[in-house]
Amino acid sequence: MPIAFVIEVHVPYLRHPGRQPIGEERLHAFTAHTLIPLLDFMSELQRHSLPLSIALACSPIALEQWRDPVVHKHFVQWLEGRITHHQNELTRFEHEGNQHGAYLARFYLDWDRQLLRSFTIRYQRNPLGRLQELVAAGLITPLCVPASYAILPFLGHESMVRAQLEHGLLYISRYLKRPEGLWLPGSAWRDGLERIILELDLRYVIVDPSNVQLQHGHLPGWLVPRRLAAIGVEADLARHIWSVELGYPGDPLYRNPADPTGYTANGADAPQPYDPYDALRRAQEHANHFVDQLLFRLSQLPLETTLVVPIDARLWSRNWFEGPTWLQAVLTRCATDPQLRLTQPGSLLHQLSSNDTVVLQSTMQADASATAWQSPFTDHYRRALHEAERRFAELVTYYPAAEGLRERALTQAARELLLAEMSDWLIDCDPGWQRYLDRFDHILLLARQESLSATDLFALEQIESHDSIFPVLNYRLFGEKHHRS
Repeated sequence: MPIAFVIEVHVPYLRHPGRQPIGEERLHAFTAHTLIPLLDFMSELQRHSLPLSIALACSPIALEQWRDPVVHKHFVQWLEGRITHHQNELTRFEHEGNQHGAYLARFYLDWDRQLLRSFTIRYQRNPLGRLQELVAAGLITPLCVPASYAILPFLGHESMVRAQLEHGLLYISRYLKRPEGLWLPGSAWRDGLERIILELDLRYVIVDPSNVQLQHGHLPGWLVPRRLAAIGVEADLARHIWSVELGYPGDPLYRNPADPTGYTANGADAPQPYDPYDALRRAQEHANHFVDQLLFRLSQLPLETTLVVPIDARLWSRNWFEGPTWLQAVLTRCATDPQLRLTQPGSLLHQLSSNDTVVLQSTMQADASATAWQSPFTDHYRRALHEAERRFAELVTYYPAAEGLRERALTQAARELLLAEMSDWLIDCDPGWQRYLDRFDHILLLARQESLSATDLFALEQIESHDSIFPVLNYRLFGEKHHRS
């Protein structure tokens, strides 16, 4: 019985170029609670020669930051600060005679020291290099992801969608391996997307079952016969993972995500002391329960039906500290259970006949919850973003072959626009997109000038230093040539 796990990994652009890593806390926490544990247990399972295979939908924005030496330096400083903090806490609790507090401080002290050893010694401050090794060994199959993890139906112009996908494909291919499949942030389908996907020579796209038009086929099915397939995810099983109220993360033994100290458990009423031993043992129990649910679901389906199960690893650093332990136990059991076989979503293509077709509808049409896409915040954001996209497309058309400082300015404007299109602003209702559009407006003024003063050049250099993501960027892809509202 084949199982295809898709691990979704994304962190917004938080890199800070200055001496103090202001705003990088979330990035470092994600690296510590998600990336390093993922690399550690995948390496451990590889060492035991288990038949592993997972798909990885990792945003290019995350990959770019994990190869940045500035981020590496700040991450080490952040870990060293945590180690010092836990050492002080341990001394204080021992002085107070607080045995449980000392036990927890010692646990976190050992935990962070192990993270620091893994990052600096095991991975030589190059976690992306280890990820590349796992891809080369065939344990991880990368998927194409939009460059800045944008929700594609929310963008106003087809040229922007094309730029997102082409640059996403470029960076995934550059850092990992050329993918065959596409992962859509928010599982959000956009009408006409199949044309661009075909031009990029991708063979399948993973979508939500709600995007299937009624009485127009079923998943998996061909969007374009024998050339492009749509593969659906198993949404019901995924609820065990992401739902805090109904799923595993809300278990009373797990660490309370609302407590920044990490000393309390979820509890039922008053906060209870957190015990890592009990919590990690519960993660093993939940892993067994999840695999049992997989087996039950597969028993209801035709033989050799592949289940595609999405796992949002972004939840680990926010809501589920024990998530990596759970996933390691799930993968271990799946790799050792004779009834199960780990595979990747592309294996489904061999099971499709020419008659297995499907038609998709836009997520904007499929989403029954109007609040997901319509609110004063999203309306304001949408209008500002679409206006910026229109202005940039027109300017790129006016300067199709810019050189020198004008090309440099247009390229930086493209970076700012990509960062303004990140899905995080929409999902978290975060107004942070405005600072990127403000820089975008400033740079567009510079791009129109025939020459730059020393002050203008300094301003451009400052913005380039601050938002230095995507070193290889073709601003021409944003032009009116591919414009379609």
